[in-house]
Amino acid sequence: MIKNKIEFEYFIKGKLAENGLNISKLAEMLGTSQANLSKKIKIGSLNYIDLNHIADLLGYDIEWIKRK
Repeated sequence: MIKNKIEFEYFIKGKLAENGLNISKLAEMLGTSQANLSKKIKIGSLNYIDLNHIADLLGYDIEWIKRK
């Protein structure tokens, strides 16, 4: 589980690296600027729709699992 903004930033950057991408390329795929996307990732302000779109572009599914 991601617990803070720094972990979130490293998580996203790690997933990009695993897929041979960087923030600039992802920003291009999302139709936004690299500066805007970097800022959103750094401060942890991506909304769920954006995050879901990023996951889809990278070939991931976001799944909600009920805790026991």
